Amino acid sequence: MYKGRVEFTASMWWTIAFLITFTIGGMTGVMLAIPAANFVLHNSLFVIAHFHNVIIGGAVFGYFAGFTYWFPKATGFKLNERLGKLSCALWTIGFFVAFMPVYILGFNGMTRRLNVADNPEWAPLLWTAAFGVAIIAAGIAVQFWQVFVSIRDRKENMDTTGDPWDGRTLEWATSSPPPFYNFATLPKIEDRDQHYYCKENGTAYQKPERYKRIHMPKNTWAGVVISAFALVFGFAFVWHIWWLVIASTIGMIGSWIAYSFQRSKDYFVEVSEVEAIEGEHLAAVERDKKNVQKPEQDDDSSRDDDLKPAGATA
Repeated sequence: MYKGRVEFTASMWWTIAFLITFTIGGMTGVMLAIPAANFVLHNSLFVIAHFHNVIIGGAVFGYFAGFTYWFPKATGFKLNERLGKLSCALWTIGFFVAFMPVYILGFNGMTRRLNVADNPEWAPLLWTAAFGVAIIAAGIAVQFWQVFVSIRDRKENMDTTGDPWDGRTLEWATSSPPPFYNFATLPKIEDRDQHYYCKENGTAYQKPERYKRIHMPKNTWAGVVISAFALVFGFAFVWHIWWLVIASTIGMIGSWIAYSFQRSKDYFVEVSEVEAIEGEHLAAVERDKKNVQKPEQDDDSSRDDDLKPAGATA
């Protein structure tokens, strides 16, 4: 963001909410690191508010920012921007309405894990926090509605070029969703933000001199089966079920050995298939460029007409 031209898309809203919320959570964590303060605040609701300040601000809002930003890369269409911003606003406002009173309750001596709150002085703050939770719930409901509306109206928000945000990094050089082989040719890195560098220098979306066959691994059962045995192994080890530990260990090793004897593990994507996939993407990019240039030309011509004196003919 520093020295950049910030565009306040829904993903940027989530990012700013993350920065503000996580910063406050970090500062309250520093307070808990002070022995004198921690002596008073330990096991109080202040700790609960700090924890959620860090987790929601540092993790959840960051997840939502990434989900919104990379959603079109995974699906081929963007999420509804207006509903995304509304959800972010409800989440952020609701969070502060819900958890700022919890900090105060911690200062006032309310401990965590109470089954009864019998101090009437706590009631207004607890009701305020409950109201904040209701605002967060509304934000969650808007998120579900956002996904539904985006899927319903996906044809209006299609990502035809693979670069809906005018991105800087290489994932935006591929189509959306990206082809199963990712890149048809290995990108040559000349700058930290290579895709932006290519766009600035006019080398983006250029067809290479020739394509080559792409070596790809086949799908395999081994990862899923070995991880399932590993899950059973971990459960059995925690609870000291030794016969199950032995059985799951045999299953893991046996699966690995069985997979090692499997010969057909890879294949090649032929040049004709690569050319067809990449040609479709490059054609979509060219169509988008023409659609962008046409309105600009129309605007220029209209401005020229405005400059003509009254009664003049073309």
